[in-house]
Amino acid sequence: MNKLLEYLFHNPLYFLPFILLPVCIIFLGVASVKKKSMKKSKQEVKDVEEISKEKKTANSLVDVADIDGCFLYRKDDYILGYLRIGSINLELLSSEELLALTQRLSMSFEGDRNNFDYFTLPSQVNLDPNKDFIKEMRQGTDDLGKRKGLTLMMQEMTRLSTSGENFEHQHIVKLWKKIGSNIKDTEKDLRNRLSDFRERYQAVGIPCEILKDKEIIKLCNLFGNPLQAPYTGEVSKFENYPFIKETN
Repeated sequence: MNKLLEYLFHNPLYFLPFILLPVCIIFLGVASVKKKSMKKSKQEVKDVEEISKEKKTANSLVDVADIDGCFLYRKDDYILGYLRIGSINLELLSSEELLALTQRLSMSFEGDRNNFDYFTLPSQVNLDPNKDFIKEMRQGTDDLGKRKGLTLMMQEMTRLSTSGENFEHQHIVKLWKKIGSNIKDTEKDLRNRLSDFRERYQAVGIPCEILKDKEIIKLCNLFGNPLQAPYTGEVSKFENYPFIKETN
């Protein structure tokens, strides 16, 4: 035994297997535990991501924070307002009148060409109220000629509805302003600018209105669902049912 120890003492390389073997066993054990821990943490992160996707709402996909009154509030601290420009019959104006109207409107925008945009969108017209009105008129008259004319009008409206030709173009002016230190001051400035733009169009005989919250919602729906947008905000006969409240 003493000779064996003396031999190993003079040849230390023989000690390496006895030293490396426990070290390797410990290293493999630690690596295995760490791998299982990392796999478990990745699975937990994946589960959290899947849950967050399930809980994600449509509001997180758009840049709109709120719509209140005549303003649309964006998530990047901008407030937007909208004007709808009506139509006029240009065929009733002479060339001189049309030129004077154009020059007068253009001059009113001189020096004010920032932070507003103009665009137009096709919008489906809801013809149901018109058809109901004509139907009531037809049922309330005994004049054969009048009934025939009203019948032709109903047939034309039905044709427009079924053929997809019941569209009109809405002309919109968008104005915006960055929210400053006081949001009330920003709202006041933007409201004054909306009123100023409306007066410029009305001064030359062009109808113009500031869009309120319901109309702004319809306008937003025109981008994603133009067929349903005209019916947005309509009062449904299935809404506002009374409920019996139980009391203790």
